[in-house]
Parts: sequence; structure tokens; C-alpha cells
Amino acid sequence: MKTIESYLRGIIVTGVFAIPFLAFIVAGSLFFPFITGKNFGFRMIVEVIFAAWILLAYYNAAYRPKFSWIMAVASLFVVVVFLADLFGFNSYRSFWSNYERMEGFVGLIHVFAYFLVVGSVFTKDLWTKFLHTSVWASITMSFYGVNQLMGGSEISQGGIRLDGRFGNAAYFGGYLLFNIFLTAFLMAQRRSRDLLWYAYAAAIALQTYIMFATETRGSMLGLFVGLVISSLLFIILDKKRPMMKWIAAGTVAFVLAFVMLVFQNQDSDFVKNSRPLARIASISLTENTVASRFMVWGMAIDGFKERPILGWGQENFNIVFNKYYDPGMYAQEQWFDRAHDIFFDWLISAGILGLALYLLLFFFGVALVWSPETISEEKGIWAKVRHAWRSHFGGEDQDKILERSILTGLFASYFVHNIFVFDNLFSYILFFSLLAYLHHHHVRKLAEAKNFIKNPMSEAPLPFSYIGTTVIIVFCGIFYFVNILPIQANTAIIRGISQTSQDGLPTQANLDAFKTAISLDTFGTTEAREQLVQAAMRINSANVSDALKQDFSAYAREQILQQLEDFPNDARYESFAGMLFIRSNMNAEALVHFAKAHELSPKKQTISFNLISAELNAGENDKAVALAKETYELEPKFDDAAITYATTLLRSGKISEGQKLLTERFGTDLVYNENLITAYAANKQFDKIITILQKKLATGEDSQTRLRLAAAFLETGDKANAILEIQKIQAANPNFKEQGDAYINEIRTGKIP
Repeated sequence: MKTIESYLRGIIVTGVFAIPFLAFIVAGSLFFPFITGKNFGFRMIVEVIFAAWILLAYYNAAYRPKFSWIMAVASLFVVVVFLADLFGFNSYRSFWSNYERMEGFVGLIHVFAYFLVVGSVFTKDLWTKFLHTSVWASITMSFYGVNQLMGGSEISQGGIRLDGRFGNAAYFGGYLLFNIFLTAFLMAQRRSRDLLWYAYAAAIALQTYIMFATETRGSMLGLFVGLVISSLLFIILDKKRPMMKWIAAGTVAFVLAFVMLVFQNQDSDFVKNSRPLARIASISLTENTVASRFMVWGMAIDGFKERPILGWGQENFNIVFNKYYDPGMYAQEQWFDRAHDIFFDWLISAGILGLALYLLLFFFGVALVWSPETISEEKGIWAKVRHAWRSHFGGEDQDKILERSILTGLFASYFVHNIFVFDNLFSYILFFSLLAYLHHHHVRKLAEAKNFIKNPMSEAPLPFSYIGTTVIIVFCGIFYFVNILPIQANTAIIRGISQTSQDGLPTQANLDAFKTAISLDTFGTTEAREQLVQAAMRINSANVSDALKQDFSAYAREQILQQLEDFPNDARYESFAGMLFIRSNMNAEALVHFAKAHELSPKKQTISFNLISAELNAGENDKAVALAKETYELEPKFDDAAITYATTLLRSGKISEGQKLLTERFGTDLVYNENLITAYAANKQFDKIITILQKKLATGEDSQTRLRLAAAFLETGDKANAILEIQKIQAANPNFKEQGDAYINEIRTGKIP
């Protein structure tokens, strides 16, 4: 007959072994399906197994946490991050994050709860089975990558960089990198080259091939570094296997030669025709992506100087990015929410304290990898060091050298990988699984040495039924508020942005769905408001009733103002508000929000462009010219900034200055740009518009451009050429014949079509 203990253990083990397969979940019915499905699944499982663990630990003290330095540092790390989030810039966002990331403190505490459970409950046998489960799941995912490579499955992010079921090539690359070393670790545990050993070898080849096909440079560099470090450690420390040492030396030589040859032959057809090799060869301090990383890291350092101890709280890097924006980032994404380096991310999220504790996780992880198999009863730190030295170099632990070298290489590879990317759910799961494994391995040895691994409770302060009922009630509440409500809000957002009419136009049902999503008052409210604002701006030009347009616009304005009240001093939301008010023909209100956004992010050109436009609309020409000049001088290489400055001069009546700037910057004042064409039209310079449009048509036929050219001819009174351009459109597009004839008849009768 099964006991309560066996039932609770069964729940925990079943839940934990299901976690590696969450990688395959893509929740198509949810917003951000590659993120939300996996994360909600993980949170639900963790909440169930954590509740079961609390009851198990109450029932039997053997399952309670035991001390290790990893446990201590991980616990302190969570406490420091909690304080950083509590006192950060936007504590609500720090705690709850958003659908795109699903991290924040809620995400971290679930990862920590998972760490506590597996570190306290799993036995040596369970750990071996779990590592096998993770590896076999990664092999299955690798075969899915092969199917993507062959065109059998869609690559979700477009292009040809494999992304598996993660929707992001970098996530897939990091996932495979971790599992390559875990596979090698299991392979090293085989004492003979049996069928399973060869299966591991084949798996490593497959995982490595697919990892390279993700073209994730951080993962590739991480693999190289991890292989070199693992091999060098084995060469230095092993004393029993000379043949294996030669293989390790060959691995080091191969990696170094491979990397050197790739960089030396980066212009060769062999390298250029291999996208993974070309990606590696493109790494340089001046390469666009690398250069942008340095700029982002510089912004992170500026943000750190302002809040050095506890940082800004999680999910607030966007505030730092906007405040300390580098104008040289003009060609990159304008709304970074990560530093794309986990160490700078933690420096911003939790300050120097948080980063130091995160680094200590690596330090103590490697330290426990190399802790001796036997426990020293000697007292004093130096006595323990001598014991560890004798264990490793006296032969006691020689059989474990290869395994320990591989795990050390795993830490090194993960460290290098994280220099270029940021963590995600599965990198956290794998990292904290490794830490929990090392914690278990350490406390198991201590428990065996001190004979306290079995310590069931003889008496309980409260009946188990009371505790069980309380835990179930509490965790049902947590389950509902952390998962069910946000999922309901998420599906409501999907309904809000989905096509609800046969012609694809928004309907009242879309608006009602947004109202539902916002009324649920979850961490999805911000996303719902952003999507609502974008829908309201799109509907302004849609063929729907004026009443629906007004309802959408009014509700969107109400909600974006509420967002600014709930989360003030965020340049992104101020910009959203400004654009919404512009589309609602409320320039005065838009000017206020664009000005605030510019105040919060004074060097971001895209924000300045909006403010300049609003100032021109308000007749504040001198202010617009001054800001346009300032924006242009921030980064003169930015073409859009030069054109904005020139068009501002033209619209302000300073025609010669504007034309001079264009000529100096582009060699001509006849540059194809919509804002420039508008400025020339405002100054009645239709001859310039005609020349610009003719140059554009010389690069390729475009009916819309030719129709605009006809309108420009008509503005100059040249009816003949206007009609000729319309006839050219008719010749290229027979479907335009009837409409074109109508335009021509109106022109001939003296009307303007």
C-alpha cells in the first residue's frame, strides 16, 4: 500500500520529468506563443510540485533543504533581486514582467522553487534518469531542426537560422549548447564503449551540427571555449589515460586551428558559402551587431553608475536604454529591453550585489564540481585544502577527472554564451538543474558521512490534514492569479487583434475583447493597451463606421493616459500617446506627450522626429528648426536626421538653407523621401517633385508613384503630361482602364480628379 510520502514523491517526480518536454510547446492560441505556452506550463508544474514538496518536507525532514554554498548563494541572490525589484524604477513590471519575456521576480521565484524541489528530493538514480531525459528531449528537438533545415517545418522567425520550437535561434543555440555538454558528461560516465556510448557520440554530432545551423555566434564561441577548457583540464589533471590525453590535445589543436583558419580565410568562397562559418568570420569590433552591443553595454554602464547597489529592478533596462541612448544606435532596434549580455542585464536589474551573487553561482558551481568524493574530518581550511589536493592528485578521484572537466567546460561555455545573449526560461531551467545536481551531490556525501539522510518526523506540531488543506487552498489561489487570469487576458488580446469580419476590418467584438483583457487587471494589461492603441490608429483609415472609430479612439486615449498614470516617466508609453493623439487630430495633446518623451530620452532621434513634426504642425517653426539641427548634429551619418533637418528648414521657409544642406549631404537636393516631397509641395516646388518622382520611376515601374507624378504635372498646369502618365498606368495595368479614363475626362474638362 502506497504511503503519503510515496504519493507526494510521485507527484514531484512526474512533474519534474515533464519539464524537459515543455520545450516542444508552442501555444498557438496565445499571444507570444513560443514564450507564453512554455512559461505558463512551467509555472503550473512548479506550483504543483512545490506544494507537494512542502507537504513532503513537513511529513519527513529528510526532504528539507540542506546547506551548501550553492544553496546559500542562490537563496541570497533571490533575496537581493527581490529588494532590487521592490525598490526599482517600476516595481510592478519588475515583479510580473510581460508576455514577451515572462521573467521578472515571479519567473525567478518559480525557477528557485524548482531548484529547491529537485535539489531536496532527487536521488542519484533520479538525477541520472533526468539528465538522460533532458538529453533525449534535445535529440528529438535536433531532429526537428533537421526537418526545418530540409524545409519540412517552418522556421518561425523567418530566414534560414534554425529556431526549433523556441521561435528564436539564440534560444535554440543555447539550449543545444547546454545539452551537448550534458550528453558528453553522460558519455564520460560509461566505463566501456557499448551501444549507448556510440549513441551519445552520434547525439553530440547531431546536436553540434544543428547548433551551428542556428548560426548563434555566442553558442558557437561558447562551445569552442568549453571544449578547450575541458580538454586542458583533462590533460593537466589526468594520470591514468594517456591515449585520452592525446585525444584531448588533438581537440584543443583542432579548435584553435579551425578558428584561426576561418578568420584567415574569411573572404574565401568556402567560408562565404557556409552561413555558420561566415557568421563566425564576421565577428569584429566594427561589425554592425558587435558595434551595437558595445554601445548598448556603454548605456548599461551609465545606468549602473546612477544606481550601483541594487540597480533599477528587473524589466527596466528600457528606461536606461532611453535615458542614456547612444545616437549611433540609429540603425538598430529602437526599443531595447535587454542589454544582450546577461552580466550587464543583472548589473542593471540588481546592481553590483545582484551581479556578484550571480557570478558566485558560477564560482561555487565549479568549486563543487571539484570537491573531493570523500569527506575530510580534518579541521581548518588548509587541512581541507590539503585533503582535496591529495584526493585529486593522489589518485582518489582520478576516475572522475573527465566528468569534472566536462562540467567545468559546460560552465565556461555557458558563461561565454551569456556574454552575447540573455537568459530565457530553458537556459534558467538547465542552469539551475545543474546547480541543483551539484548541490545534491555535495549534500548527499555530507549526509552519508554524518548519517542523517533519513530523518522522518516522529511528531508534528499540527495534524498533517490541517497543513495539507492550507497548502492546497493557498496554492489554488496562486495557481489562479498567476496563471489562469493572465491566460484569460492573453486570449482576450488575441481576440482583440484577430480578424472578426469577412473583409478583415475591425468590429465591435475586437473592442470588446480589449476591454475584457484590460478589465482582468493582470500583467497583460500593458500589452493589451499597446495593442489597443495600435488598433485604434489602424482603424482611423479603415472603412468602418465613424461611431466605431470614435469608440476605439476614445477608449484607446483613456487607456494610454491611464497607463501613463500607472507607470509614469516611460518614453515608450509617452511616444505611444503622442502618436495616438496625432492620429486623432489632437496635435496640442500630442505635442505635450512627444515633449515628455523627448525629455525622458533626449538623444533618441526617432522621438525627436515626432516632436519636430508636432512643433511644425503647431506653428512653432523656430523650436522645430533648433531641435532638428540639434538632432542632426547628434549623429550626422544618419540620413533620416539630415533629411528631417532639411525638410524642417524648407517647411519653415528657409528654402535655400534646406536645399544647401541636402546638396552638401547627398550631392543633390532631389532626394526621394516622403517628408521632403511634402515640404516641396508646401512650397509649391512641383518641378522638383516631378524630377524626384521621375528618378524614382527610372528604378522600376510603380503605378502609385506614376499617379503622383501625374498629379504633380497637373499642379503645374501641364495637362498633357498628366494625361500621358495616366495612360502609361493603363498600359501597364489594364484593370486601371476605367478609373484612368474617368481621371482623364475630369482633367480635360478642367477638374482636378
